Amino acid sequence: MKRLFKILLIVALVIGVIVVGVMLMTAGDRTIARQFMTDVSTGSFDAALAALHPEVAKEMPLERMQSVFADVEPYTDVSFSNVQASGGRTTLSGTASTETGCTSAVDFMILGDQIAMFNIEPLCRKP
Repeated sequence: MKRLFKILLIVALVIGVIVVGVMLMTAGDRTIARQFMTDVSTGSFDAALAALHPEVAKEMPLERMQSVFADVEPYTDVSFSNVQASGGRTTLSGTASTETGCTSAVDFMILGDQIAMFNIEPLCRKP
């Protein structure tokens, strides 16, 4: 019985170390994605554009970003329930919520401290 307890304790410890390691390794990427959500929803489009990978920025120039996000409610809480990191790439999936209770599903791919892909569905529009 003691041996089983020790094995379970070691397994739990290893899992804990792995989880903490992933969280520490992806902290910067999660911050980039959260800040992007804040920037696009509060009208800081220049800052949001600066966070994008150059190829993504070509597809989403400033004028298009302004028109897409012009009437979006500010997102006040962004959390990620799925975080995967491998090969210098981090993928994040989670939710973003506004003060009025509207929630959007969010997905990001961060590559080299730049947003290489993002998806926000549905956008929370101002009433």
